[in-house]
Amino acid sequence: MLAILKAREEADTLEVRELPLPKPGPGEVLVKMGAAGICYSDVMILKNKYKGRVPVPVPMIMGHEGAGVIAAVGEGVKNLKDGDKTGLIPLWGCGQCHHCANGNPNMCRSWRHLGITCDGTFAEYRVVPSFVPCKLPDGISMIDAAVLEPITLAVRTLEHVRPRVGDTVAIIGPGSIGMFHLQAFKSAGASIIIVIGLDQDAQRFEIAKQLGADYIVNASKEDVVTRVKELTDGLGCDIVVEASNHPSTVGQAIDLASAYGRVMLFGLYPEATISPLTLMRSGLSVTGDVAVTPAWYQRAIRWVQYKKVSAEPMITRTFRLEQAKEAFEAFYEGRSVKVLFEM
Repeated sequence: MLAILKAREEADTLEVRELPLPKPGPGEVLVKMGAAGICYSDVMILKNKYKGRVPVPVPMIMGHEGAGVIAAVGEGVKNLKDGDKTGLIPLWGCGQCHHCANGNPNMCRSWRHLGITCDGTFAEYRVVPSFVPCKLPDGISMIDAAVLEPITLAVRTLEHVRPRVGDTVAIIGPGSIGMFHLQAFKSAGASIIIVIGLDQDAQRFEIAKQLGADYIVNASKEDVVTRVKELTDGLGCDIVVEASNHPSTVGQAIDLASAYGRVMLFGLYPEATISPLTLMRSGLSVTGDVAVTPAWYQRAIRWVQYKKVSAEPMITRTFRLEQAKEAFEAFYEGRSVKVLFEM
């Protein structure tokens, strides 16, 4: 089978290799992958900038977003059968610690995570424990199924910020995470949604408009805080999502928030500068979180099933596994909102 690997310890050691077809053991299933998406964390792993709980093993099959069809089941597997279409919940915990007992395997210090602590989804086939694949309802496309994990991150945000009908929302960064949030907040009844980006995001701005963005603010051409305040009668936004993966936008996100606003941070950078005085005087709630839980993943499935959120309007081109370098270049250059492999 073909697979995309981070092949060596050195940065940018991306390789496409032919590997033996794996076989499922007891309690495992073999998934024939249908599609998988590139995430910013994949890029950070490739460039040796990812700071995880444990070192990333190499060589390692990359990728943690994906979906496919069950091709074989191991001994003792009762919940799945050949032919089932499934999304892959990308992580699982030890099942024994305080966090796992409270339903938060994403906080487990001994977690296992596809494409981060073990082989991932950028392969034609993948063997995983039988509790990792989640059987999907009819009508969910393989493209949408492949990106259920990043859609789950938007579920996570809404769980934290608890949007109310009529809230004003600013989204910094018109990438796939930003676009999933745009759709979710639109469905949740936001009064206005402002999407913020740069000159290089021109194509993404057009897609954002198609998905329902009320206003576009180009930070390359205008002062973001001034413009957002103009659009919100001087108040700022009730909810701000920072999804640009740049430390400079953390302070900006806080400045964009209204009194008692809620700010959600997505940045994978280790440091950023904020003003505690602004937090205190504005009564802001600033939240961060990591990865997903099975409960959030189930909610993401429902969003997609009932057409509240979809990746399909964001996909302008897909790639084959053997086009790995071209696909990563497309991700770097921002030529597509979401870069996807189809197997």
